[in-house]
Amino acid sequence: MASGTGTILKFDGMRGFGFIAADDGGEDVFLHTSVFSGDPGTLVPGARVEFQIIANDRGRKAFAAHLIDGDGTAAPAPVANGHVTPSGRGAAQGATGDDGVCDVLSRDEFTHDVTEVLLSAAPDLTGDQIVRVRASMLEFAEKRGWVDL
Repeated sequence: MASGTGTILKFDGMRGFGFIAADDGGEDVFLHTSVFSGDPGTLVPGARVEFQIIANDRGRKAFAAHLIDGDGTAAPAPVANGHVTPSGRGAAQGATGDDGVCDVLSRDEFTHDVTEVLLSAAPDLTGDQIVRVRASMLEFAEKRGWVDL
């Protein structure tokens, strides 16, 4: 058993798993949401994590994982306007990052974020209403190049 740090390569919030590019340069490390101490919505590409590693015949798996910031300390959950922001992409940044370029999300990331916003803004929406609004918003975002096709 070893400990490590790395960067989230991809994470499927709907399925609850993803992969970490380990700083040790070895093969990617599998990460399941059940071993992550924090909001799984913060597991986005580029997020830094610290974890324990166990290797088996199927590869390396992370456990006891948590976010870290640039200096290796535990990172706080991102907050904007008094609320934890979905997927950790800080609303304080607005639609663009520091370099002025808009983030292009995967369909799964966009769908997850829209669902979180709808549930937060209007918790009385039915599942069917959320699915219909989400589908319309995804179509709108795809036409504008906001999500990967």
